Amino acid sequence: MLIFTLLACTENKLSESWQIDRLRVLAVAAEPAEPRPGDRVTFTSLVVSPNVEVAATVWFACLTSEGDYGCTIDESLLEGLDPTGELTADELEALYDAGFIGAEPFLPPVWNVPEDALAGLTSDEQLEGLTAIVNVSAIPEDADLSSDDLELAYKRVPVSLAVSPNHNPAIRAVSVDGVEVPPGTVVSLDRGQPYTLTVALTEDAVEPYTFVNNAGEVEERTEEPYLSWYTEAGEFDQTTDLWPYFEAIYYAPEAPTADASTLWVVVRDRRGGMAWASLSARYR
Repeated sequence: MLIFTLLACTENKLSESWQIDRLRVLAVAAEPAEPRPGDRVTFTSLVVSPNVEVAATVWFACLTSEGDYGCTIDESLLEGLDPTGELTADELEALYDAGFIGAEPFLPPVWNVPEDALAGLTSDEQLEGLTAIVNVSAIPEDADLSSDDLELAYKRVPVSLAVSPNHNPAIRAVSVDGVEVPPGTVVSLDRGQPYTLTVALTEDAVEPYTFVNNAGEVEERTEEPYLSWYTEAGEFDQTTDLWPYFEAIYYAPEAPTADASTLWVVVRDRRGGMAWASLSARYR
């Protein structure tokens, strides 16, 4: 089995580039986006790869970490386990003790927030809560588990008793030159030509919320989401769009190096909420 790959020393290669030329974890969403103690949290991810098949996506989660870059996994809990064989009940329990929460496509990731997650915090501190960290490792087929073939990403999930907990935004539509593109549609684009891409969110996607600053003062704020664009071919005039101007110019590739490609857009609400959409293009 491949669920032990997070024990390998892999470097986070998540790039800021819009060009998808290798395996990437572009986004990770938790549902609910800001859980309370005792909540059951499910996860989805946007994993893209232009040239290799993804064999598995492995998930670990923890409430605290010694650093800012993911969970600290107790390797002693996994000593003696056979990563290629069937797991016994005791071996599976050891994995869960180490923070394991799922391995797609075999086991969808689910994390049960401990009931005592906020124990020891004051009432005000519980409103702000703590941060859970989720490690996500995407593993390509025939990967060397000790190499840079793996792609490692991290997701921060706030756990709190907030009065206005965060929710994931939702994308209502993606348009090309003002024409809404139904999901699953392949759009035909002329090589070398510019196209205006527009994203519309649902009406409730931009949320008001309360924030407690360092002085203990309560502030009323409104989210300011932003978009990030990615593609396998062609290029953008800019790869980040700030609310409320969710519009980008995409230039279809001139050279006939690709007959078709996929474009992705990810929206982030700056509080941990995420959503994404894709657009399939064929060039003529």
